[in-house]
Amino acid sequence: MTSKSVMIYFPEAKNASNLRIIQDPTSQIRGFFFTKSQFSKIEKMDHANNSGIYFLFSELDEPSVYIGQSVNGIHRIKTHIREKEFWKYGILFVTDNNSFDRLSIDFLEYHFIQEFSKTEYNLENRDLRSTKPIMSIFQEATLKSFANHLEFLLEALGISLQTAIESIETIIHYFGAPTGINARLYLQDGKFILATNSVISKPTETSRDWSDDGKFYSRYTNHFQRLVASGSAELINDQEAKLLKDVEFTSPSTPAALCSGHSKNGWKFWIGLKELREKEES
Repeated sequence: MTSKSVMIYFPEAKNASNLRIIQDPTSQIRGFFFTKSQFSKIEKMDHANNSGIYFLFSELDEPSVYIGQSVNGIHRIKTHIREKEFWKYGILFVTDNNSFDRLSIDFLEYHFIQEFSKTEYNLENRDLRSTKPIMSIFQEATLKSFANHLEFLLEALGISLQTAIESIETIIHYFGAPTGINARLYLQDGKFILATNSVISKPTETSRDWSDDGKFYSRYTNHFQRLVASGSAELINDQEAKLLKDVEFTSPSTPAALCSGHSKNGWKFWIGLKELREKEES
């Protein structure tokens, strides 16, 4: 297994969890991690106004992300302070020598929208960038190496793009779904894993008219479609699909909603999960 090292700088020691700068000592790529409340401090930092790509994340049981590009770094994110209320923290990547040109950030935005669409994150982007930017094979090779480097830095900051769960020799316990729903869940490293061959469903049509203005319907329709489009699931019919690989979640409620088509308390939905939590807490 290859090892790597990074440098992490904390501009304010007493505010270490909210403001960080990360950089590989062998690269010009620099990352700024900041919570929304600390945004204004990034504006004053060196290189923060260079061209780059950024990610805005929520901190919900159903994590979401918005991915964007900017030719003037942190200033572009300023427009999202009020326009996009969902996000709680952001990550901006630039280069110290401002070498990211328009093609670079265009490709990186495209690449990461495709990669995050295969994960547990709900994409907040309206344009899902289905068409790859036109470039030569030499340009693509270079830009893919940039993308791989950014994936490593995201991982170092706790953001995983892993799409497949490595096989494990022993699964302690599967949690089944209620009668009539063909799905199984298991736990691994604090994650809730919806197992291969589980059947997911589009939200019920009645959820269009819920008091949330159809947000549940829209969110889970998009989630269903992304799992199919990314190759993580294949359609059974117009309303259902079967998972082709294990998919991980941070909450049991998201896979419960995906499998039932309704809003569900995952701790009560998955048979035996509530009892396991009560046993561990006692």
